[in-house]
Amino acid sequence: MKLRKEIIGNCTLYNATMEKTIGDVQADHIFTDPPYLYIKTHDFDKEFDEQLLFKQARRMLPDNGFIALFGRGASFYRWNTRLADLGFIFKEEIVWDKRLGGSPTLVLSRIHETLSIYTKKNGKINKSKVPYIEQKGHDVNGIINDIKRIKGAINSDAGLNNIIGFLKTGDIKFSRGYNRSSVTNSSGFSCKDKASGILRSIKNGMREKTIMSVYHCHHGSVHPTEKPVRLAERILALISNEGDTIYDPFMGSGSFGVACINTGRKYIGSEINQKYFDIACKRIGEAVKAKQEELFKEVS
Repeated sequence: MKLRKEIIGNCTLYNATMEKTIGDVQADHIFTDPPYLYIKTHDFDKEFDEQLLFKQARRMLPDNGFIALFGRGASFYRWNTRLADLGFIFKEEIVWDKRLGGSPTLVLSRIHETLSIYTKKNGKINKSKVPYIEQKGHDVNGIINDIKRIKGAINSDAGLNNIIGFLKTGDIKFSRGYNRSSVTNSSGFSCKDKASGILRSIKNGMREKTIMSVYHCHHGSVHPTEKPVRLAERILALISNEGDTIYDPFMGSGSFGVACINTGRKYIGSEINQKYFDIACKRIGEAVKAKQEELFKEVS
């Protein structure tokens, strides 16, 4: 198979196997969705040189670099063990809540996938905020309770004063109290005004969670295991910064590349299947064009 290379904006794309390209790659982080190796009837679910991938990861990544990979089943647990054996340090596990079940023929409706995050040595996961409605939009009861909390505060003099103070200064009042959810159940801690905290979350966003609820609609997807671009953007916010280079050795239809463009990252991807490679080039090209038009509008 002849290696094909395309450069689109800050993205370098290879129509080749991971094994043919990884030796020349330098990146700040690896973010990828490898073949899970359990759907043997699909041509995209092919075995790869796992040992090579993880050894090259140690070579290319800086000490604060991350490797984040989706997976499932025996292969996923084997990859986690390989990374640990090579000295990578486990940082976090993310569960993607798809909000939609898989095949109706399955005994269990599978609505999640898992992602592991490791650092080569001393990487620190970024603090990240997600818009309130995006983070909590599926939790109707939670939103109703937040509204009730704000309503209750407004109906009391102390609560109303706390809210007015927050709206004027952005500061939340703290008081001494009892935290029944505390592990130690101590009574000498500072407790923030909850109604003001909810208003701050609505204004500034909510802290990212280890369970990410991102709706996945198969209609319009061009790859059987395609991940939503928004999901990739949220993961990138945790493991990387603007200007970083992300390597994806199993590019598929290019969702992670589009997410990198949208969030100001550089991207290197490789994909063995020519059909999906061509689709990735098209999607990434369109994303680069849209980003350029957006920047042009901002300076006009």
